[in-house]
Amino acid sequence: MPRLTPDARRGQIVEVAASHFAREGYEGLSVRAIAADAGVTRALVYHYFPGKDALLEAVLRREAEILLEVTAPDPELSPQENLRRSLAAYLDHFCASGRLADLTAPGAAAPPLVRQLVAAGHPVQVERVLGLLGQEDTPVMRLAVGAWLGFVVQAARESVNSPAVAKAEVTRLCMEVLRVVTGSTFDQETVGTAYGASSPNEGGGR
Repeated sequence: MPRLTPDARRGQIVEVAASHFAREGYEGLSVRAIAADAGVTRALVYHYFPGKDALLEAVLRREAEILLEVTAPDPELSPQENLRRSLAAYLDHFCASGRLADLTAPGAAAPPLVRQLVAAGHPVQVERVLGLLGQEDTPVMRLAVGAWLGFVVQAARESVNSPAVAKAEVTRLCMEVLRVVTGSTFDQETVGTAYGASSPNEGGGR
């Protein structure tokens, strides 16, 4: 078996650690167990990550990158289709993250850095939703979208404990709340402006 490069080894440890955080949470994490599953020594884990906080930071950065990727809008889809697709992807990711999701809950026993990393992706998602809505970008609209994102997180959290509620129903509920708080109708004609494409009247079209 070929030796891994330092970057590849670091990535492998982060991937293994992510599965342990998901199962065991922050307090129950064992660096010894991570090292064993990764097939390395504890000393090597500590070489890359000087402590549990550093390891958690790397895991959460990886999770944030994955989440932004799977929820990214597709310019070939309508705003409504993109919103539904992104919501479904977020709900799937949240459900699969296990106890990693608990780290962002109020009163969670985790370093302050956790909330900083979670908050870092918030402006990106606000910009994406505003672009899809096709409405004027105002402080009130930003407040509404930001509050809606908080609703989505809480709905995802509650849905994990409510298996009788289908994902499609959670998605529908989130879409309805977005319509109410923003007054949006998800007009298909907003697709072009949402992605900076020229409109039919400008001679381009989609």
